[in-house]
Amino acid sequence: MSSSEDDELFQPRARAELSTSPPPPVAASARTDARRVGSVVAGILLAHGNPTADEVTRANAGLQQLGRPPLEQTDFVAESPERLAALVPVPLRPGLLDLLYVLAGDEPIRRRLADAYATLWHEEPEAPAPPRAGSPVVRWLIGKLPQHQAGPATSEDNDMVQQAPYRDETAAPPQLAPVARTPLREHVERIRAEYLEVVAAVESVIVGKRAVIERVLTAMAARGHVLLVAVPGVGKTQLCKSIAAAIETRFGRIQFTPDLLPMDITGANVFDVRDKQFHFRPGPIFTHILLADEINRATPKSQSALLEVMEERCATVDGVTHRLEEPFQVLATMNPIDHQGTYQLPAAQIDRFMMMLEIGVPSPEDEVRVLDFHLGESPLAALRPVISRASFIAWRDTVQYIHVTPGLKRAAVDYINGLRRTTEDGQSLSPRATIAWVRASQAHAMLAGREFVTMEDLLTVAPDVLRHRLGIDAQTVRERLRMIPMAAGGAR
Repeated sequence: MSSSEDDELFQPRARAELSTSPPPPVAASARTDARRVGSVVAGILLAHGNPTADEVTRANAGLQQLGRPPLEQTDFVAESPERLAALVPVPLRPGLLDLLYVLAGDEPIRRRLADAYATLWHEEPEAPAPPRAGSPVVRWLIGKLPQHQAGPATSEDNDMVQQAPYRDETAAPPQLAPVARTPLREHVERIRAEYLEVVAAVESVIVGKRAVIERVLTAMAARGHVLLVAVPGVGKTQLCKSIAAAIETRFGRIQFTPDLLPMDITGANVFDVRDKQFHFRPGPIFTHILLADEINRATPKSQSALLEVMEERCATVDGVTHRLEEPFQVLATMNPIDHQGTYQLPAAQIDRFMMMLEIGVPSPEDEVRVLDFHLGESPLAALRPVISRASFIAWRDTVQYIHVTPGLKRAAVDYINGLRRTTEDGQSLSPRATIAWVRASQAHAMLAGREFVTMEDLLTVAPDVLRHRLGIDAQTVRERLRMIPMAAGGAR
């Protein structure tokens, strides 16, 4: 780190100010502690596992440029950016943030940690670094790329082409083999196009909630049930109806109330006086897409009627098991627990939902568009199916063929075990949660147009899959996942 190039690397760069007002003065109190700079730097290094000796040496050289002592063993602790950011004195933050981005490079987890510090310090995050070609980390995460992902020859490959023996001759360009398109690749591309059509159709009714629509469809493609949580009147029921209308399937609805009985959900055997026999009368669950509206307004006994049907896709009435026709999907809505007249869902039922999503109120601009859409004729009445039932079943059948490398499977299990050890409610993460997490990652990759899962897919769906099982919000899930490599780094 003695070269001029490395010295310039750690020099603080000018940053665009987010406001014209100067930063607040640093109070001379115990709230800030310059010694915590080492903990911030160590946290960046630990975010991707055990740091190498070269990484520690480079970090110490950067700390020397900032006038700080080198890293010590006590700096390698598991603390979140929300705790450490406020402890760093304001004059040290710009230079320290530059050092964090240098140490992060193009590694995604470290860059997200550096972005978190930039946000907490009201600084502008750096633009994403270009990906490294042939990175061994990326290759370990996604495994060997399919042939169609190999792409054309790089400039380095072109340099290896034999030159013509004379200067006035030009070597003929190499003949590149056509890109192979496997049947799975073509099928995934077709699913991606159908998925975008469904999203566009639902967006014609539900305004400003594209991210929620995409996540619901991801869970549905992974055969998972979805729990939508929000105050009344924000469009939970309308969203479920719109998705059912855009897919050519049967739609059923159960309005959960305190006097609802289990037989009102599953159906019952009814005596027919004409032939003196009992006949099974199916309940509303015998449909393709079931809207369980305000599910937490029913008593626990009625809520338990959904346990078997959500897990086994069948209902047992008077000792006889009745199979449900595929696809079967539960989209449930729930008012916040602190509302009057609601019952908390049991843990067994919460665990059967693959994802829990929140629908917030729309922005003022989107709310104006809502008025434009809904003050006239209802847009839901004009919504027509854009894909068939068979196409939607093909989505669900294709998810199992999306490749997950052994390294990613191991990473998912390590994250789950880390949460079990480090959280009070960690034991609520059963193997079913691990399966749901990886399967949702497969569906996310497929709907993105890929035949393989990356670490980014896994981390993107993690908050929606894990939050209701841990009883925390999405941001807390991200923070705890970020801490797990640091907590487990010393044990590996």
